Amino acid sequence: MRVSENCLFMRPAFGSMFGGRYGISWWATVAVPFLFALFSVGTFAAYGHQRQYEGYGGGVSAFFLENWDVFIGAPVAFAFACIWLYIPWRTQLPIIFNRRTRKVTCVVHGTWVSQPWDGLEAYIKDVTTFAAGGTSVNEGVLTLAFPYSIQDSQRINQKLRVGITGTQDHAQAIINRGIYGAAQIWEFIRLFMREGPSALPLSSARTPYSISHASEAVRHFSPLKVLKVKKAAWLLFAVPFFIFIALPVAPILMLGDISYMWLDRILPRRQWPQELIDACDGEWDGRE
Repeated sequence: MRVSENCLFMRPAFGSMFGGRYGISWWATVAVPFLFALFSVGTFAAYGHQRQYEGYGGGVSAFFLENWDVFIGAPVAFAFACIWLYIPWRTQLPIIFNRRTRKVTCVVHGTWVSQPWDGLEAYIKDVTTFAAGGTSVNEGVLTLAFPYSIQDSQRINQKLRVGITGTQDHAQAIINRGIYGAAQIWEFIRLFMREGPSALPLSSARTPYSISHASEAVRHFSPLKVLKVKKAAWLLFAVPFFIFIALPVAPILMLGDISYMWLDRILPRRQWPQELIDACDGEWDGRE
């Protein structure tokens, strides 16, 4: 989401789960250094076993060079296998709400559509996702419908629809899963179109969509956080967790988060069609 003086830019539901911190592409990025660390430890353990029981006479560096395809090859192969996860993230085009022109503009299934705000049709869908072997997930999706006629088609009242995923950052949206988060998004949009950006509430996001400096990742994943307990008795559990889990895992998460920041900067984005740039009066072109 991005807000300017006259325009509100919202990400459509399609592709949103792939991008941003804690999105699918973020987890794939974090998994690469995690796999490197895991296979490096496994390779070192194999070196110790072969040296002690199989008479291996080489050094550690020689053993690692001989088995580079394990601790380097496996993470690289995983990274290449996950390339497709970044495509939906980098090809998203926004839904633009322009309060000066009172129009809503977006690209739906490759088609540019625009609708006056006062005549916009919107509704909220309560979507339940099922997973084999797991519990169902209830989510709300704000859906916008745009009138669209297909040439030589006899159907009337045809519409193109685009969804916006309901927020999950607000405390009440976490407790009341489903349409609550989507209703919050709709009220946010209405408030912007009615009163402008100055009337919008402050962000309640648990984490920013992306970081701008490596120090943000260090602060966010600091292992010292687990030692901040309300009662001293909890230190009996916090200290072992800090030593055996938080301390070794935190650097990997930091490295993955920093790597994702650089990917966000260097990976190409989909070029906006001129219609979208004109729809926001040239205030943004999606390049940053």
